[in-house]
Amino acid sequence: MAGEEKVKRRRIMIISGDESIIDEIKNSKNASLCKSLILETQDDDDDIELTYPEIDRQSSRSKKVKKNLLVCAICGAPALGYNFDAISCESCKSFFRRNALKDPPLKCPQQGSCEITFESRRHCSACRLVKCLKHGMRRERLLVAEQKAVKRRKKQDNFNMNLDTNFLYPNELISPTNSEIFFLSNCLQQTSPQIKSGLLSQEDLQRIEYIQLLYQKRIELARDGLPWNPSMHAMGFLQKLNSHSVPLIRLLTFFKQIPEFNQLNVDDKVTLIKYNLLPLLCINCTLSYKIETDQIIETDSDVPWDPSIIQEVYGYDGYLQMRKIFESFVRIAQYDQRIIQLALITLILTKGFAPVHEGELEPILNDGMAVYRAQNYYTELLWKYIETVHGLEKATSIWIQLVTHFITWQTLHKKLRDNVQQNLLTTDMNELLPLMKTLFHFA
Repeated sequence: MAGEEKVKRRRIMIISGDESIIDEIKNSKNASLCKSLILETQDDDDDIELTYPEIDRQSSRSKKVKKNLLVCAICGAPALGYNFDAISCESCKSFFRRNALKDPPLKCPQQGSCEITFESRRHCSACRLVKCLKHGMRRERLLVAEQKAVKRRKKQDNFNMNLDTNFLYPNELISPTNSEIFFLSNCLQQTSPQIKSGLLSQEDLQRIEYIQLLYQKRIELARDGLPWNPSMHAMGFLQKLNSHSVPLIRLLTFFKQIPEFNQLNVDDKVTLIKYNLLPLLCINCTLSYKIETDQIIETDSDVPWDPSIIQEVYGYDGYLQMRKIFESFVRIAQYDQRIIQLALITLILTKGFAPVHEGELEPILNDGMAVYRAQNYYTELLWKYIETVHGLEKATSIWIQLVTHFITWQTLHKKLRDNVQQNLLTTDMNELLPLMKTLFHFA
């Protein structure tokens, strides 16, 4: 009788970092029915492969190759990405920063006929600058960067003046330390005697400064191969939901730069990403929120997110509930962005941070102790940082707020996610990006 039963073809999605499993699927007689997507990590051996029916394997492979073959448009050296709107190496990036705004302008002794290559790029600064401009580098980008630097210095001066006088209350947050670049060691040299500067070791100081730089690099590193064009206006429910993939990919790129996360078991990383990445989007967006315009914008080339995006995806009632908890996190982010950056790392490493559906079981980690040790390290680093910079009383107040907001957001996120999933069941899910299907647990 069993042989007479009809065999129903089912569509499944496999997420795995085990190459033997992937090879077995490829070598099976049904391999032609499978397509796959590679999620890259810093180490080639740790690539995460997601098998989907909708994805073209060759296109994602070509993106991977393309990313590894970037060449500086000015001198031909290996390049890491865009600088001032042109693909360039670190040397040409620094050269442009130093010389683009020079007055009087540079002059070429050979009447502008010098050839600029990797070997000759230092021979003529004038021709090198001309080639930078010819290949797309923009002086206005540099002007914006200089203006931001002046703004950072002013904020740093305000911080040094107000460190001993500002006290953090739940509804009275001031923003002395939310600059883009902030060197903690400089701050500790000027802190008041009651703040315990000995809590943070030199290694801790370097790690916190390094994390801040990694967070900024996430946008440039994730520039190629984004699943959604961030400069395109999203129309309707599915497109606006798909636009979430851009900040999520950038946030994932940030996590992949963190050594403790990147060294975890590959399948454990997949589990943490699948269950924890989406709930962190709201918290992460507080670092890009512009109070004066009521918009979220990570970089100038992005179409800003405004309340209409959130209302379309989560509904008006969901927007109002989210807005309240979002503003609570914004107050902390405006006070000190490093608190949110460290908290994001701590939470991606927290097993069970996102509540699961009834009847759904989150996979058991292969090496739970490694995840626990990494999470414990960043929890302790977060506390030591807050107490060192803000003092014990402020640190206690901030910590209580963080824990309270996390718990509130856990409950609200589950409700919002369930509502989105219900709406998705009535739409054509073929238009939903594979990443969003994975994070909303549609397999």
